[in-house]
Amino acid sequence: MPEQPHAHPAFPEPEPSVMLWRYMDVGKFEWLVEHGRLFMPTAGQLADPLEGTAPEGELRWWQRAAAMVESDEKRRIVKHNRAFLARMAQAFRSNCYVSCWHMNTRENGLMWSCYTTQPQSVAIRTTYEALRANLPFYVAVGTVRYMDYASARLPTMNMFEYVMHKDSYYAFECEVRAVAFRPPVDELGRADFLANHFESKNFPGFLVFAPIVDLAKLIQGVMLHPEASPAFGAKITELCLSKGLAGPEPRGNRPPVS
Repeated sequence: MPEQPHAHPAFPEPEPSVMLWRYMDVGKFEWLVEHGRLFMPTAGQLADPLEGTAPEGELRWWQRAAAMVESDEKRRIVKHNRAFLARMAQAFRSNCYVSCWHMNTRENGLMWSCYTTQPQSVAIRTTYEALRANLPFYVAVGTVRYMDYASARLPTMNMFEYVMHKDSYYAFECEVRAVAFRPPVDELGRADFLANHFESKNFPGFLVFAPIVDLAKLIQGVMLHPEASPAFGAKITELCLSKGLAGPEPRGNRPPVS
């Protein structure tokens, strides 16, 4: 079985030491720490309705290609190919598991407002190198690229391009994304993937890939919401220490909020 991840053009790698952040309500942080697993839902379960879909520019390219061919038979082939890719992209969206991280040298106030709902929330800090080292070799990790979905095309027809591009509206996220797809054979990690693949007991059909991670190596800093209460801080400190993690960083020792 391969022991090293393979480079993929759909996953441009940032610098190994680049700082990554994940902002979450307390329930998600508690789940991460209690289970020692990284929660990765499918792309279709994320909030962005365009997640994993083709940009308008892609659809228009296929329309022009169909209009330019010289026979009905070739036009039928073009339309068939476009429909086939659309079905593949839809299926891929529902079977592709993702973990999203914000790339920044400092804590970001906008991320608190976008990805948490209350002061009882937490951000964890790591690096690209640490995230990559904590994930199975068959999980790809790279920077998301942003484009105008009203006019642009994807650079290639590879299915991973659909989940590694987002509309420029979301460019403020500066996202680094981990992506898992069930390997076809055990030699490429299928057995390991299936061992970490779960369906929610409370929500049938809600599937999650949740690989085991080394919390002490992945989590290099824990930050509390700027409006968190002292009681909440004490609760998170106790939880961290019970799992061998350093407690939340004092605000005075943290990088400034951008």
